[in-house]
Amino acid sequence: MRRIGFVSLVLLAAACAEPMGEPGTPSAWKEPPWLVVRVDTVEVTPLRPGTQVPWDDIEPQPTDGTACGMLGRVMATTDPITGKGAEALCAIDPRPRPANADARLPDLVVLLGVGSAAHYQTPTAHDTMQTTFNGEFVIPTNSIPAEGITLVVVDRDGTGAEVIGGVKLGRQELLAAQATRPVFSMRGGGVMRMDLAVMAYTNPMETAEAAVTAQAGGTLVSMRPIRAGEVVEISARGQYRIGTGRGAWIDPRGYFEKEPHDPNFDNEPFRSAPHGAGIAAVGGGDARMGAIVAPCARFVARTPGLVWVGLNDAEPRNNEGDATFTVKVAGPLPAEWSEGKTTTPCGTFP
Repeated sequence: MRRIGFVSLVLLAAACAEPMGEPGTPSAWKEPPWLVVRVDTVEVTPLRPGTQVPWDDIEPQPTDGTACGMLGRVMATTDPITGKGAEALCAIDPRPRPANADARLPDLVVLLGVGSAAHYQTPTAHDTMQTTFNGEFVIPTNSIPAEGITLVVVDRDGTGAEVIGGVKLGRQELLAAQATRPVFSMRGGGVMRMDLAVMAYTNPMETAEAAVTAQAGGTLVSMRPIRAGEVVEISARGQYRIGTGRGAWIDPRGYFEKEPHDPNFDNEPFRSAPHGAGIAAVGGGDARMGAIVAPCARFVARTPGLVWVGLNDAEPRNNEGDATFTVKVAGPLPAEWSEGKTTTPCGTFP
C-alpha cells in the first residue's frame, strides 16, 4: 500500500480530478466575501481502480479504530485520547467504528487542499465505501489561488494516508456554482461520487456563552457546529477552587505553580498547561483540536465540529465555583485561511 506525504497528496489529487465546467454567473449577482463548501455524501470504489485489491488489509492498523482523538502534527493523523479526562472529551461526537464492518474497506477522510498544503479535514468515517460527512469548509472568495482548491478523499490508516481520488475547483467555478447550481456532484480517481453544496457565508460574526460549574468540569456550547477554516475566539472568566488541597481560589489562568499530583487531562495541549486553566476542544470523532483558554484563545479551526469548554482538571467532583466562557466565531482573514493559523491577538472581535 503506497503512502505519500501531504504536499504530494494535494498535487496528485489535482492530477486525477475531473473539472466541473464553468456555468455562467448572473450579471446582477453580488460576489460574497466568503463561501461555504459542504461535503455531503462521498462514495468510493470498493477496490483500488483497475485491480481486485482492497484498500485495506484484513488486520486494521494500530490507530484505525480510533473513535476519539486529537489531530496529530500532520493532517489525517490522530493521537488517541486516553487516560485522565478522556471521558469528558470523548463524549463529543465519538463516531466509533461500525459494528461488523469489513476492515478491508477504507477509512475515509476528506482534506481541503490550498495550493500544495492541506490545512483542513473532516473526521474519519471508518470501514466504508460510502458515507455522508456534512462537513463544512469556509473559504475567503478572493483568497482562492489561481490553481483553485482541491478536495481530496484519502484512506487513513495508522499514521499514514493513501489518496483515493479528488476534485479540483477554481474560484470562478465555485462562484458560478453558488449562483446557479449550489448543489452538484463530482467524481475523480477512485471517488465515484462526491456531493457538494456551495453557499454564501452569511453570518460574519456569531457569539454564544456557556456556564461551567467547576464541579461539572465542562460542557458543550449551544451553537451550530464550527466550520473548518473559521476563526474561533474563546474567552473565560470566573472564580473557582480546584479540589487539590491547595485551597486557593483561582481564575481561568489556572495555578501558576505545578504539583506532581495535578490531575490534568492526559492529552496535549492540556497535559502541560496550568492546572485548572480554561480549556476548549473543537471537532468530533478522531479529529479534534484543543486550546488553552487562559483566559483567552484564538485559532483557526482545522476541522468542522462542536465546541466543548471546561477546566483543566480531570477529577472535578470536589471543585467549587464556576466559570463563564464566551465563544465568538467569524470568517478568516485571507492570511489566516491560507496558513491555517492566526497571529492576531485575542480581543480584536467586537
